[in-house]
Amino acid sequence: MNIAILGLGRMGMQIAIRLKNAGFNVVGWNRGEDPRKEFESVGGKTVTNIKDLPAALGDGQKLYWVMLPNTVLEEFLFNEEGISSVLQSGDIIVDGGNSFYRETQRRSAEFAKRGVIMYDSGTSGGVHGLERGFAIMVGGPKENWPQIEPIFKALSSGDNYGLVGSSGAGHFVKMVHNGIEYGMMEAIAEGYGILHASEFDLDLNKVSTIYQTGSVISSWLIDLMKNIYTNPEVIDSTNGFVDATGEGEWTVQEAKRLGVDARVIEDSLVVRSESKDPANQEKYSNKLLALLRQQFGGHKVEKK
Repeated sequence: MNIAILGLGRMGMQIAIRLKNAGFNVVGWNRGEDPRKEFESVGGKTVTNIKDLPAALGDGQKLYWVMLPNTVLEEFLFNEEGISSVLQSGDIIVDGGNSFYRETQRRSAEFAKRGVIMYDSGTSGGVHGLERGFAIMVGGPKENWPQIEPIFKALSSGDNYGLVGSSGAGHFVKMVHNGIEYGMMEAIAEGYGILHASEFDLDLNKVSTIYQTGSVISSWLIDLMKNIYTNPEVIDSTNGFVDATGEGEWTVQEAKRLGVDARVIEDSLVVRSESKDPANQEKYSNKLLALLRQQFGGHKVEKK
């Protein structure tokens, strides 16, 4: 399988390197030069022009994995200056970003008219995926799954991947994953806010160590809190603005459409919206949320 990774950002770079290390023929493309140089520095192949991808990939089945923000994805997929300029009938395209699943279904149907097979891959693991492996939720046709499954297995950390349903299902499951993540992070940050405000002079680094193993709330997020409390002075210098990239809002909207109670996720989304107000950026829990996002996703943290 010949694989092109289009978009060598935080996630795309890790995916490209992990697949290259697993023995796949991988060619990277990125608009900016620095990410291409970074991939080349670890032995990767790149092209500067999308139209050069088919020749660089060589003969055989071609898979184009797109790791671009949803805000630019539509134009990139269907504009003749984008990926459409090289796609041939029988090619496979994977949308590995966080797209709204209804848009994914529409795009998949458009590509099907051209004989192009589309899969949607909800990919979780943040900046640690290269080392730890990713959790991958895939939507698309069953017929071609055996052909491409080895790619997703190589990206995973073992069994934490799979075809979860038809077109759009991968992005739907990842959307709900991110909504759950919002609620879990908010609960943890609020809990630590209470601990911090208590009458006790608590060593929250030690508390985190206790929470980490054997407790009901032990999790990777608690591990990341432990990391924060090994250098707690960073909390004071952090601005408590917490960005939201859209998946939490989509989850709440879908919950309302389905008649499902999702008040915890919705409240966590409200907190993030309210963090735009400077008056809320001194909230201890908001600072922890911002630092947690930086820990697992490499998201930018604003300093005071």
